[in-house]
Amino acid sequence: MSDIDTTAPEHDALEGIPSPAETDSVSGHEAALEELRQAESSGRMHHAWLLQGPRGIGKATLAFAFARHLLKGPDATTVARQVASGSHPNLLHITRPPADRGGFKTQITVDEVRRLNRFFQTTAGNEQWRVLIVDPIDDLNRNAANALLKTLEEPPERSLFLIVNHLPGRLLPTIRSRCRVLRIEPLGLDTLRAVLAGLGLPGTAADIGSAAERADGSVRGAIMLLTSGGLEIETRIDALLSAPQPEWHGIQALAEEVTQRGRETAFDLTVATLFAKLAKTAEEAANRGRGDLARQCAKLYEEETLRFREGLAFNLDRKQMLITHLQRRFTALKPTAAN
Repeated sequence: MSDIDTTAPEHDALEGIPSPAETDSVSGHEAALEELRQAESSGRMHHAWLLQGPRGIGKATLAFAFARHLLKGPDATTVARQVASGSHPNLLHITRPPADRGGFKTQITVDEVRRLNRFFQTTAGNEQWRVLIVDPIDDLNRNAANALLKTLEEPPERSLFLIVNHLPGRLLPTIRSRCRVLRIEPLGLDTLRAVLAGLGLPGTAADIGSAAERADGSVRGAIMLLTSGGLEIETRIDALLSAPQPEWHGIQALAEEVTQRGRETAFDLTVATLFAKLAKTAEEAANRGRGDLARQCAKLYEEETLRFREGLAFNLDRKQMLITHLQRRFTALKPTAAN
């Protein structure tokens, strides 16, 4: 059996929402799934695929769907159940592990990647596929990325690496060069609305429609908007970022509210919203020919991603982390372009 149990909570689990391993259908990415299937049927299957696209649009769900296809046997129901529970012997899912004192580690460490050696030694050989899902590679620290690279350079036969990647710019070039890239686009608005309607989420039809419009094609983003006060948080962030001068009273009030005990999801949503808007500013600046502003945004994004990662790893004051982020943002960018 696999030595990971996906029946345990995962670091990015959403309460009441099936995990990617438990989701039995792919919405909006049927063409990408067909491309993978055609590569397999051609007999020239590349051993490593980068599933690249924004967070929350269904890349991991696609990876598990294709894993079920490869691992199918005479009893598809049993295979689906094993994949969903993390018990299929030929499937390994690497993601951020639980921390010793509760919660989850902020990175995927080299110890997680080293589990590959055991996986390949104890699973079936050339007649059956062995599938590894890395979810996402963005969370690997440097040592873990180097350990993964060694396996990618000399992959065992009939092994397949399905690597989820949110931010291509953070990927080691040596890893990218050994993978085939499959670009996964955000969901269209109609598809996203249909997915949300099938999840039985709280809120009116108007709320769901508003969340879908604001989520930029991300199912996860829309769910968090609906279930964690996200619509209100985004409205407040928009107001703060568009102000001609920093409104420190409002900034401190928001930071205080979303860092209270029990509001971890609200904090995560606030951070995700801030970074998504920063990325959008960079994209829009590049499209307008404002390369200077795009570069400033990219530099700030990279620096702040590292600062938040280290701050969370060392359990620093989350309220101060948010206030400092907005202070740096107003200093680095013109307020009128900040959102």
